Amino acid sequence: MIAARELIQSKKKVLISANPTLNGALSIAALEAAFLDGKLPYLRRFTFEEPDSEPFVRISDGDDQGDLSKPIGGYCIRSITVEGLKGKSGDSRNGPLTSVSQAHTLAKVISPKSPRLREMRPWILAGNWIKGALDTTYDPVFSSLRDFLSSEGSIRVVPVTEVPKPAIENYPWLNEEKLHLAIQSWNSRNLSEREVLMQELAFPAMKEKSPSTSKIEELLWHCILSTNWKSDLASQIYHASLLWENYSPKEASSIVSDALLADGHLESLKP
Repeated sequence: MIAARELIQSKKKVLISANPTLNGALSIAALEAAFLDGKLPYLRRFTFEEPDSEPFVRISDGDDQGDLSKPIGGYCIRSITVEGLKGKSGDSRNGPLTSVSQAHTLAKVISPKSPRLREMRPWILAGNWIKGALDTTYDPVFSSLRDFLSSEGSIRVVPVTEVPKPAIENYPWLNEEKLHLAIQSWNSRNLSEREVLMQELAFPAMKEKSPSTSKIEELLWHCILSTNWKSDLASQIYHASLLWENYSPKEASSIVSDALLADGHLESLKP
C-alpha cells in the first residue's frame, strides 16, 4: 500500500491524530501498535484540530467521501459505506467500513508481525459496534468481519451464558440475578433447555422499543471473546465509554489507547 510505504520511509516523526473520542482512541491505538513494534518514530495527538505538521495520519469520526484519501502532507481515514454481503438475489448489502477497521488494516501493512496488533485484532469490530448500525438494522460489514475473525481463530463467538463477566448494565432489560443463574446452570442443561433459557432471556427485550432485534441477537447469542478474555467485546466497550463521564476527553482517550497497547484488551477499565 502506498500510504504504508510512505509512512515507513518518512524521515520525520509521523503525527497520528484523532478526535478525543472512544472511536478515535480505538483507531489510534492500532496505528500506535504498528509504529511501536515497527520501531518507527511518531507523535500521538488527541484533538479536534486539523494537523499542523507533516507527515500525518488524521482519523475522523464522521462520514465523508473517500477513505484513505491523501490531502497535502498526509492521509485521512474516515468511515465509508461498502458492500458487506450479497443477498440471495444478488443485491448488495451495504454497511460502514469504519475508521477503526481501516486503521487496523493500515497498521497491519505497516507492521505485519506486530505482536501488539495481533493481541488487538478483535478490536477491528469495535468501530461498527460504536457506530450503532446494529441499533436500527442488520450490519453486514460487522457480520462479515466477525465471521472472518472467527474463522481465523482470533475470536470465539459465544452466547452471553458463556461469558464469565458480562457487563450487566449492557442488558438493561435483564434481571442481574436471573442472568447469573443462567450462566451458572448453562453447562448442566441440554440443547433444548438452553434454547428455552435463551428465549426467556430475550423475551423482556422484545417488549421494548430498544435495543433492535439485531442488537439483541449480538448481545445474547453472538458475544465476542478472545484468548483469556473474561469480558466480551461489547461489555468492554461499554465500560470504556464510561471514562468520558469521569475524565476529560483527552484523558479518557489516552487511558483507552494505553490500556490496549499494554494488554490488548480493556478489561482493566471495569469500574
